[in-house]
Amino acid sequence: MPPDLADVPLLDCHIHFAHPDYMPGLLEILNEHGVRKFNLVCTPHRARLSLVPDALYLKSHYPQRAYVFGGLDISPLFLSPDSCGVLFAQDLVRMRDMGCDGIKMIEGKPDMRKMLPIPNFDSPAYEPYWAVAEEKQVPLIFHVNDPEEFWDARRVPAWAQKQGWFYGDGTYINNEEQYAQVVRVLERHPRLQVVFAHFFFMSAQLPRLAALLNRFSHMRVDLTPGIEMYRNFTQNPDGAREFFVAFQDRILFGTDIGAKALLSTPELGIEPRESALRIELVRRFLEADGEFTLEAENGFLFGRFAGPFLGLGLPGPILEKIYFRNFEDLAGRQPKALDPQGIVAECERLTGLIGVMGSAQPGATGDVSIAARVREHFAHQI
Repeated sequence: MPPDLADVPLLDCHIHFAHPDYMPGLLEILNEHGVRKFNLVCTPHRARLSLVPDALYLKSHYPQRAYVFGGLDISPLFLSPDSCGVLFAQDLVRMRDMGCDGIKMIEGKPDMRKMLPIPNFDSPAYEPYWAVAEEKQVPLIFHVNDPEEFWDARRVPAWAQKQGWFYGDGTYINNEEQYAQVVRVLERHPRLQVVFAHFFFMSAQLPRLAALLNRFSHMRVDLTPGIEMYRNFTQNPDGAREFFVAFQDRILFGTDIGAKALLSTPELGIEPRESALRIELVRRFLEADGEFTLEAENGFLFGRFAGPFLGLGLPGPILEKIYFRNFEDLAGRQPKALDPQGIVAECERLTGLIGVMGSAQPGATGDVSIAARVREHFAHQI
């Protein structure tokens, strides 16, 4: 940790973990940078369906440090789309019983909406899921939309086009339509405990985001980059600082460490330099008083940095809230305990589903080896 940064415990609410073998490298990175607790967010996997077993495997080694937000099993979207909400609600309860601390939803990312037969979020198909999440006060981290320039051929960055994230050709959901669906969900379920990842992609629309936060008292946002967020804040430094002071209880520290290994270069694992760049960007934005620059290096999904950036110079009490207290207020000061028997049953369930989904979803070859490995690990604990 650089000596000019505050000596404050960090709790990273948004880390991706896609393979048990990544564990030593990830922990070395987190220890080096003062991340004392962390939340592993799980997304669907094309071949293995679920990365929840991987995350629970890590949590079993660090039960006082690791939280897990499990990803929903996508099989109901293919097998029973009209009743997916009932099955998602059952999935939510099953994951909580296994020891997940919340749910990560990637289903609002536009390319996921195009790839999967996802009903509208405010449709009757989804309603049982939202109702159970609200009733049981299960925290959600929800990825909705992407940067607004991804719908504009003149503004979409080259790195986003390379990833297949240009959405302006008429075949993807419109971002404003998706925002409208989500707002209608919040209107029906105002006690839903939801964190919108990546600042809800409204870093250039702070008055609009402030109005939503004022309207929905259980709504939060996280600071996980996209670099566009920090460029937008830099272009509106007074408005950004005013926003962070006003909503200091509703903003969570996160980095997206592990996203590159998940989406681009799994063979390299979780890379130390790329991960450090993410932590440094978020921390310097919060702590620096005035201009700061970062090494002009290609961080994954960053493009090349165009600095300088402007930091907020937030005081210690606000930093403590953003760095760890706000997440603990949401998910608990200690991670939930694990249920090895339930995890073994889940690994067996996934192993059976992989064969079914392999035929129902073209290109899904299926890989049961990791689920079997995790099953064996937890079977010894029963």
